[in-house]
Amino acid sequence: MNSIVLICLLLLTSHHVFSQNSWEIDKDKEDIKVYTRMEKDSDFKSFKAVMMLTASPDEILKILKNADAYTKWYGFTKTSQLLKEEKAIQYNYVETIFPWPYNNRDMVYKMSIDPTTANGIRIALNGIPDYIPEKRGIVRMKKAEGYILLKPSGNSTEITYVFHSEPGDNIPVWLANNSIAELPFTTLSGLRKVLQEKK
Repeated sequence: MNSIVLICLLLLTSHHVFSQNSWEIDKDKEDIKVYTRMEKDSDFKSFKAVMMLTASPDEILKILKNADAYTKWYGFTKTSQLLKEEKAIQYNYVETIFPWPYNNRDMVYKMSIDPTTANGIRIALNGIPDYIPEKRGIVRMKKAEGYILLKPSGNSTEITYVFHSEPGDNIPVWLANNSIAELPFTTLSGLRKVLQEKK
C-alpha cells in the first residue's frame, strides 16, 4: 500500500516539474534582461524583464500611474487613457500598435497597487476585456495579466515586469513568440529615458 502511494506521489511530482517551464534569456541589451517561457494552456509565451533604475520606487510609481502619458514611453502604444481611479486601483485603456496587415489590439487594464509587500511595491495588471465596448477596427484582446515589482536597492530600484497575453484574432503564434521580447525591452528603455529626463 505504501509503495502504491509513493509511486503516485512521484508521478504527481514529476508531472508538476515537467509542466512548469523555466525562464530562458531572450534578450540581454543595455542592462535590460528579458526572459521568456511557454505557459500552460497557451501557445503564446510570457515574458519577464528586469532592470535596475537609479530612482526610488515612488518616483517610478508616479510615472506608471500617469496612464495618459504612456504613449511617450510605453512600448508600441498608440493611445492611452486613465478611465477611472480609486484608492490604490485604477483602470487604464491602452491601444497597442501591431504591424500591418494586422489590426491594433486594445484592452482595459485594472492596475492594483500594493505597497506593503516585503519585496517592495507590487503592481498587479489584469485585463478586463468587457470593461468598455469594443472599437471598430481594433481587436480586443481576450486575456492579459501580469505584474510589475519595484524592489528598492540602495539608491536604486530593481524593476521586474512579468506579463502574459493572448492577442486574439489571426496573429500567427510564431510571429508573436519571436518578437515578444521587444515590447518589454522598449518599455523599460523608455521608462529609463523618462526618468533621466526628469532628473
